[in-house]
Amino acid sequence: MQHSYRHQLRAMTRDDHQCLDDLFSALDITRRVDYAHFVAVHLAVFEVLKRHVSPASLTRRQLLAGLACLQRDLATLGQRDMEIKAEHGEAGQFDPLAVDYVVAGSRLGLKVLKARWESSPDRLVRAANAYFRLPNVTPWRDVCHALSTVPVDSARAGAITRDTRRIFNLFAATYRSREPVAGRATA
Repeated sequence: MQHSYRHQLRAMTRDDHQCLDDLFSALDITRRVDYAHFVAVHLAVFEVLKRHVSPASLTRRQLLAGLACLQRDLATLGQRDMEIKAEHGEAGQFDPLAVDYVVAGSRLGLKVLKARWESSPDRLVRAANAYFRLPNVTPWRDVCHALSTVPVDSARAGAITRDTRRIFNLFAATYRSREPVAGRATA
């Protein structure tokens, strides 16, 4: 049975995705310091991705809404000036469908993390809720359909796979670029 490119992409980026999942799973997002790191890394990488999406991108609206929510959450946590820069995010362009795949997939992954975040005893962590409360309107099925139309052995498939791996690695490098720092004490 011949699988579509979407299935091939998932298989070819599985290790990169797992590495990233392992990093974020190591954070205790019920704690302010770890949650601030989670938010800051996403904000830094999404700022880079924003420069690589076209007006016709499937996830452009979700990405822009996510950026605004991440900025609000970082401010709520008292970390407006938290300086985490995306590592190596300016080297070349990303295929827009690679960006769509990662952005849409990240919204699916939040479902797992949301229950853990909601259990935080820290009221400031729970108040920084814009990103987790953002409605999931990401067109995951549209992204999957678009990926399924890409010929498996095409140059475009190779570019999307390469760029998806680059985005996952951008998240990982950005995560590692700075250890989480303690948040401000509550008033």
